[in-house]
Amino acid sequence: MELITINDNPYGQNVYIYYDNVSKEGVLIDASDSYDTIRRTLEVNGINIKAILLTHGHFDHVFCVDKLRKLTGAPVYAHGAEAELLANSEYNRAVLRGLDISVVADKYLADGEVFTFASVELQVIHTPGHTAGGVCYYDSERAVIFTGDTLFRGTIGRTDMPTGDTDTLITSIREKLFILPDDVTVYPGHENSTTISHEKKYNNRLM
Repeated sequence: MELITINDNPYGQNVYIYYDNVSKEGVLIDASDSYDTIRRTLEVNGINIKAILLTHGHFDHVFCVDKLRKLTGAPVYAHGAEAELLANSEYNRAVLRGLDISVVADKYLADGEVFTFASVELQVIHTPGHTAGGVCYYDSERAVIFTGDTLFRGTIGRTDMPTGDTDTLITSIREKLFILPDDVTVYPGHENSTTISHEKKYNNRLM
């Protein structure tokens, strides 16, 4: 497996391209304002995107979803509880940037579902708190998880926006992420990667 991180967008959002380096099948996890870079990266590496997986619906994570859906022909996935936030520019905070962004997923996921591509199984872990329909995507075989804005290195996601709740977020992290093996690498929606072990020991927001 190969992982490419793209974050040359105004919001510092990490767009992840996770793909099998033999079959070239992959997924795109979140999609900020980095369309040209994403397009070039897919073309240069010959990657066939099988799905666009959304961790949640805030505008900085879905900015170019529709353009990428058209480019790749890949369906867009999100958690069912995120449908209203995805579609509403006020809820997804696009209006704060003078934007009108409304996204409708092709398929809505539920907690515990497994999305399969190439030889990879990604488990959907519903982690509400940053938003009601926030999810993480976990590859247990390779010990990696994509956490969106649920868990960061040393902190947690904001909860002061529509459908956010601090207590719910902390419970999600403690009960659904901190039960994972300590060596799992965490790839968050912004900034640098970390591990479950590191966050258990040093994340002050969770102590």
